[in-house]
Amino acid sequence: MLRKLIVLAVLLAPCAAYARGRAVFVYPRERALFHRLFYTSHQRALRSSVATHYHVEVHEQIASDDALFAIDVRGANLLVLSGHGDPFSIYFADRKQRTLDATDRANLERFFAQLAPDATIVLQSCYTGRGFAHLVKDAAGPRRVVIAAKGEIPRDGVSITSIEPFDARITCDDGGHAWDCTLRLR
Repeated sequence: MLRKLIVLAVLLAPCAAYARGRAVFVYPRERALFHRLFYTSHQRALRSSVATHYHVEVHEQIASDDALFAIDVRGANLLVLSGHGDPFSIYFADRKQRTLDATDRANLERFFAQLAPDATIVLQSCYTGRGFAHLVKDAAGPRRVVIAAKGEIPRDGVSITSIEPFDARITCDDGGHAWDCTLRLR
């Protein structure tokens, strides 16, 4: 019996050494056929890069906070929330109605509590780094990292600088002037 346990442990050890984290990507409702912002080759390339080290799950056409909070993020090491943004909120359905803002703080706390304790949350939306990201950081807790933009992100403005631990750089384009607008809250 002991010999069988030792053989099993030896066989499972390499699997544990290469255990992959979990990444969850959330994309908003987007109905445009041309000039898409979120359903692009750039986003597919980002997910492909992340998939080299993480199990990637993609949730598309999310349009409400109820739909977002219904997503299973248990144990996820990386959560990427994509949508339109302003300094105080993020929009999933359209640019006219806020989906998440300060009124959702309690729901955000419960949602983020399901993530891995050291998870990274990326707000892939314009201007959320000027205020909303701080609310997300408070709701997420002290060990989780929040990455957001302080300006307007072009559709290819997010680049991955490190897969593990995850880190990204956000380049904004405000009126033709490209600049590093990355906000990292640790």
